[in-house]
Amino acid sequence: MFFPITPGVLTSLGCSSATFGHLRVIFSLILGGFFIFLSVNFQGLFWSVRLSFPWIFPDLLNRDGHSISHNSKRHYHDAFVCMNRMRQRGLLCDIVLHVATKEIKAHKVVLASCSPYFHAMFTNEMSESRQTHVTLHDIDPQALEQLVQYAYTAEIVVGEGNVQVGTLLPAASLLQLNGVRDACCKFLLSQLDPSNCLGIRGFADTHSCSDLLKSAHKYVLQHFVEVSKTEEFMLLSSCSVLDLISSDSLNVPSEEEVYRAVLSWVKHDVDSRRQHVAEQRVPVLRDFLMSHVDTELLVRHHSECKDLLIEALKYHLLPEPHG
Repeated sequence: MFFPITPGVLTSLGCSSATFGHLRVIFSLILGGFFIFLSVNFQGLFWSVRLSFPWIFPDLLNRDGHSISHNSKRHYHDAFVCMNRMRQRGLLCDIVLHVATKEIKAHKVVLASCSPYFHAMFTNEMSESRQTHVTLHDIDPQALEQLVQYAYTAEIVVGEGNVQVGTLLPAASLLQLNGVRDACCKFLLSQLDPSNCLGIRGFADTHSCSDLLKSAHKYVLQHFVEVSKTEEFMLLSSCSVLDLISSDSLNVPSEEEVYRAVLSWVKHDVDSRRQHVAEQRVPVLRDFLMSHVDTELLVRHHSECKDLLIEALKYHLLPEPHG
């Protein structure tokens, strides 16, 4: 419990008012000196506490407990920004990439650090590791320039201008820049429609983009009726057409749609595709057989197709089973 020290209290204790004044001065001096002491010695006190209780500031001390650890989150960014400016000015560049008529200056260590292709080129016993000029083939000049820029900035624009024209993804695959390659595949996946899905599927197959290949193939099967009316479908090989119409996952409202699709494909290049008419799936609806299939000259003049047609018609002449 706190008892205030007043002149009345001091008088009852036998102290005069003059003594009370002296005590006030003494107390003031003591308190003032204490706060001055804290102000002057606060920094030392802080370090003493930190060294005595290191678990309070674990990120500031190293294992010996007598130094601090500094980590700059902007260091990598600022360093690469500086290196890119140096590249643009041609400073300390030790490699010039030649592709077609374009020359691209760069630093070997930067290219090798982000591309396994360049890492192998510049660190193994290849002649390019000792050269200052290297000529690259089978890569688009603009795409290469974008990817070199990406090596310094970690940024690249992926869109219709460089992906759908088929330049950026092949270049990223060659340089083994998987992050850019995946971004291109993601963009193409978002662009799938009946008019381009077959082309994207073939593109994915060529460049070993397995996830994109599966997605594009699934899209083709799910939208077969629309896809079968496109120019891309008309340009398919007979094996590709047969693979599609033989799939158990083919999504069609009826067999008549498959028949129409194959017949349209054959008529697109009838001289070279006439022999593939027999590979189609003959629909089994009697009315459609009589009104469309039986009247089609390509079917009537093909011996195997005639046999299939007769077999299908016989199916409808069989008596219905009775339960």
